[in-house]
Amino acid sequence: MNKFKALVQLQVRSYGLNKLRHQSRGKFIGVLVGVVLLVMMAISYLLGIAFLLIDMGLASYVPSLMFFLSSAICLVITFMKGSRFLFGFNDFDILMSLPLTPRIIIAGKLLGLYLLNLLFSLLAIVPAMMLYCWHVQELVPLLGAVLLVPFVPLLPLLLGLVLTTVISLIASNFRYQQLVVVLLSLGAVIALLAGSFSLTGYDSAEMNQLLRSAMAQMERFYPLAEVINKGFSGQPLLLLLFIIISVVPMFLFVVILDRYYLSIHALLTVRVKKGHFKLETFRQRSVFSSLLMKELRLCFSSSLYVTNSVIGAILFLAAAISLPFVQGQLSAILPPGSSIEQYVAWLPYIPCLFLGITTTTSAAISMEGKNYWQYASLPIPVGKIYQAKLMVNLLLFFPPLWIGCTVLSIAFVSTAFSVFLLFLLPTCFCLFMCIVSLKLNQLYPNFKWVNEQQVIKQSLPVLLTMLLGLVTTVIAAGSAFLINNSAIAVLGTSIILLALSITAWRSLQKRNAFVE
Repeated sequence: MNKFKALVQLQVRSYGLNKLRHQSRGKFIGVLVGVVLLVMMAISYLLGIAFLLIDMGLASYVPSLMFFLSSAICLVITFMKGSRFLFGFNDFDILMSLPLTPRIIIAGKLLGLYLLNLLFSLLAIVPAMMLYCWHVQELVPLLGAVLLVPFVPLLPLLLGLVLTTVISLIASNFRYQQLVVVLLSLGAVIALLAGSFSLTGYDSAEMNQLLRSAMAQMERFYPLAEVINKGFSGQPLLLLLFIIISVVPMFLFVVILDRYYLSIHALLTVRVKKGHFKLETFRQRSVFSSLLMKELRLCFSSSLYVTNSVIGAILFLAAAISLPFVQGQLSAILPPGSSIEQYVAWLPYIPCLFLGITTTTSAAISMEGKNYWQYASLPIPVGKIYQAKLMVNLLLFFPPLWIGCTVLSIAFVSTAFSVFLLFLLPTCFCLFMCIVSLKLNQLYPNFKWVNEQQVIKQSLPVLLTMLLGLVTTVIAAGSAFLINNSAIAVLGTSIILLALSITAWRSLQKRNAFVE
């Protein structure tokens, strides 16, 4: 039992809690404020959804929708963790050399991830259920929800681990394994997004009917939502059925995994060389080209790094391609007397919402890990190294950004000047986020990470990048609202972003993060 407890503690501390405890007071307060703001925004968003359902007379759907959203959040978290959470992690050899059985390692890993998902489930369900109980003037639904919350993450955890493991097993038979994992992961995200857009194909213009149709689609897509709905509507025995359906598959998964764990780990980690030796002449490249190729290889060596970094650009591209096909639904939810043309001026701010989620540069310096000494010893100006890291981000972000803006301009924009503004602001915003994120990583590098998740998803530069992207977009849109002239607002914001980018770039070149 002590071994299992120690392993779970180590797993929980790997989420950044141990490092946060030893940060300076200023950094600790900054991280704490950022986390509180993110939690408040998430809870406010979910409470807004619950309040909308209550206001539209659909209060009975609040429990099932909150449980569905909580399951979706847990599934995304588990999926983004990747198969390396259970298989192929860096300290596998160390753990296996200790007097620990595979069963203890599996249980410790699963419990650590389960606790993380449980935290998000509590935040997603409890506040909304408190609002629901206030509406129905009963306390029993809240008690029932609290009893069910520990079982909510089980099925999403199981499904996410199975999906990532299957994707990795498929990719292990190919030469470019990580590239296959990236493509399959992005394909799964796009398929999920396409499925969510398909749920909006309603003919009625009334919001109430739209919501009722959406709830019916949700229950067909996620049958357990209907079980939850009926369980909180007078059939409490169905809640016991929900617990059984959640516990039994997870128990069977753990039993099967305990038996075949080492075999699956071997399939995922064994590398088979299928190439043939050929005597060739080495090609000579310029310094920048060599650095760029090195950065690209580093980027695509981790499927988690790529998917977590470009998810915003991919989501924007998918949304931009989908919007022209749902113009009827967009017109239906607009206020009476208004049209889509009245909102075209706000189009340049839509890409910014997506591009501010993540960047590759927020972890580009830290991803060097123990190999940072190579850049410290090479006679290369640090500016060229930073340029290569910036170029990787721009190569991954600019193509989907410009393709999406082209689709939006064809579908919604009628003047050449408006098209120019639609491209100008997101491009400047992307450049700004790219450079400033690299500056944040320069200020707070981490070369001593054990698991790449620590710098890709849990580091301070990543958190600050998300906050910066959101705050910058809100300020830009707010200034446009105050100025009441979209063209001047877009031009002014773009100039300011370019000036800040130049300032940040000059500051970057004054410090070598690999030496200092």
